[in-house]
Amino acid sequence: MDDTADVEPKISSIQVTEEVKSSIDPDDAYGYTKTSNFTSEVFKIEVGNLPRHCGYGELKKLMNKKLKLNPHKINVVSRINKAYVTFRNEEDKVDAVAKLNAFVLKGNKLSVKNAKPKADVMAKNKRENVDSSTSDVENKKIKVEDENISMEVLSDQLKNTVIPWWKSSYEEQLKLKQSSMFSSLLEIRKKVSAVDNLDNEVFVWLMQQKKESGAFCPMDDILPSPCVGGYRNKCGFTVGKNSEDQAMVGFRLGRYRDQVCNVENPSCLIHVPDVMKQIVECFTQYVQRSKLSVYNTHTHEGFWKQITVRTTLENSSMVIITMCKQNLTDEKIQTELQSVIDHFETSNVKVDTMLYEGVPTHRCNSKEISIKTLTGDGVIYEKLFDLKFRISPDAFFQCNTKAAEVLYKCIGDLVKQAIDETPDSKETALLDVCCGTGTIGLTLSSCVNRLVGVDICEQAIIDAVKNATLNNITNAEFYVGKAEDVLPKAIESLSGINSMNLVAVVDPPRCGLHAKVIKVIRQCPAIQYLIYVSCSVDQAKTNFVDLCRPQSKRLNGPPFKPMLAQPVDLFPHTKHCEVVLLFKRILPVL
Repeated sequence: MDDTADVEPKISSIQVTEEVKSSIDPDDAYGYTKTSNFTSEVFKIEVGNLPRHCGYGELKKLMNKKLKLNPHKINVVSRINKAYVTFRNEEDKVDAVAKLNAFVLKGNKLSVKNAKPKADVMAKNKRENVDSSTSDVENKKIKVEDENISMEVLSDQLKNTVIPWWKSSYEEQLKLKQSSMFSSLLEIRKKVSAVDNLDNEVFVWLMQQKKESGAFCPMDDILPSPCVGGYRNKCGFTVGKNSEDQAMVGFRLGRYRDQVCNVENPSCLIHVPDVMKQIVECFTQYVQRSKLSVYNTHTHEGFWKQITVRTTLENSSMVIITMCKQNLTDEKIQTELQSVIDHFETSNVKVDTMLYEGVPTHRCNSKEISIKTLTGDGVIYEKLFDLKFRISPDAFFQCNTKAAEVLYKCIGDLVKQAIDETPDSKETALLDVCCGTGTIGLTLSSCVNRLVGVDICEQAIIDAVKNATLNNITNAEFYVGKAEDVLPKAIESLSGINSMNLVAVVDPPRCGLHAKVIKVIRQCPAIQYLIYVSCSVDQAKTNFVDLCRPQSKRLNGPPFKPMLAQPVDLFPHTKHCEVVLLFKRILPVL
C-alpha cells in the first residue's frame, strides 16, 4: 500500500552553494537531498506500532483534523504496521513528533522516530552494480551504451518494452488473453467460495460454475479490437536523450529503476498512429536545436520534460507540452513557446490545439501545476457511434476509439437484457458511476428513461454536461464528488425510485471501487443489475467478493451473483484486457 497526501506547501529555505552542488557525487543515492531543489524527504519521520488495518485515510484524518498537523506526504505500509510521513519544514516535523509520540490510537501507543530519506533508485542501483559483471542480454536486457548496437536492435528493445506482445499474431494474443482472463475468474470463484455463510443461491450458483467450467461465471469469447495498428488516441512521450546522447522525444527503452533512461523515437511502434509520429518528429527537431536542455530525471535539471498527444479518428490533434520551469522568467517561457508554435506552422504539421503545462519543480503538488492554452480551443472532438464528444486535456477517454465502441455496445446489450427482464410497467434509470466525460451513459441514454452520472473529477463532469448538450440529450444529470459521498444524493434524485428499475454501470480505475461505494450499492435495493467494467480483474477481486458476500452490518442489502463475463480487447500487442461482468441482485426470501 502506497498512498500519498499533498497539502498546500509551506516552502522551507534550503540554500546550497554552487561549490557544494558541484561536489555532489552523481551516483550518491541521497545526493538529491543536498541540492537546492526542495524535497520533503529531509523532513521525514517513521510512525510505528500502528493498529492493525490502520489505513491511509484514518491516519490522514488523525493528523490533519484531530492533531492539526501539516503532513506533506503519508505512506502507510500496512504489512509492518508503520507509516512514513514527510513535512515541508523542520517546524512542522517537530510539531508532529511531539504530538504523535506516545499518542494512543485504538489501544496502540504510537512510536515516532526520524527516518532516512528515500534513496534515489537509479543512483542506488548504479552504485550497487558498478563492480558487477555484465549480465547476458536475456536477463539484463541490452546495454544501450554499447556503440555497436544497431537501430534494428534498439527498435526491438523499444517494442519489447512498450508493446511486448508484438511478435505474436493477433489471433495468438487473443488466445492468451482469453486464457489469462479465465485463470483470473477461476481464482475469484475460489475466493468467493471461501466466504463463510454465503447466500444459498450464490453458493449453489458457484458450485454449478465449478462443475461446468471452474470460473466465477460463464465467460464468452473475447471480443477483438476492430483495429490493431495505430489505435492509440493518446500517448505521453518522454523528452530525454537517446543512445547517441542526442535530444529525443519518444518512449524509454526500459524502466528507470533498471537504470534505463535512454529515449528512442516511436516510429517503429505499430500501435502509435502516423499523425502522432509526425508530431513527435516535429517536436524532436525543435528540441534538438533549442537552447534549453532536456529534463534529466536523475539530476532534476533541464526543461523539456514530456509532450502528451491526443488524436481523433478524423486526425484532429491536441498537444500538451510539459516543461519544468526551473528559474525561467514568464517572458522567457512565452518566447520559447511561441518559437515552438512557429516551428510547427513552418513545418506544416497540423495541430488543432496546443497547450502548455508548467511544472515549477520536480517535487510539486498538482495545485502548483498550471495548464495554459496556446493555440486553438483547448479541446478536440471525437465521435462514438453517432454522438460527438468533447475531450479536454485531462479528460478520460478510452485509448482505442473503435474498440471502445465494441465495449460500449457490449455494455448496452447487457443493459437492454436487464430491461427486458423487468416488468413493462417499470421505468428504467441508468446509474453511471465513475462516468468520466459521460461516454458510456450518454451512448446508452436512448435506452433508458433517466441517466445519472457520478465522477470525482470536476472537469470531467463539466465535459459530461457539455457533451449531453452537444448531443441534445435531455434525460441526463451529473454529480461531481467521491462516489461514496454523492451516490446517495444521486439515487435520491430519482423520483419514484422504489417503482423504478435501476441499472448501475461502474467503470472504475484499475484498482477498483472504494469499499464504501460497494456498501452504497449493496444497500440500495432498487439496483437490481450491476454492470462492472474492469481493466484489471486481479486488482478488483475484493470488489467482486464484497458484492457476493452475505448480508451483514457492514454490507446491508441482499448480495449479487455473477451472471456473465465478457472480455473485450482494447489494447492489442499488450497483456492488458477489459472485461465486462454482469451481476444480478439476489431476491430476498419472503
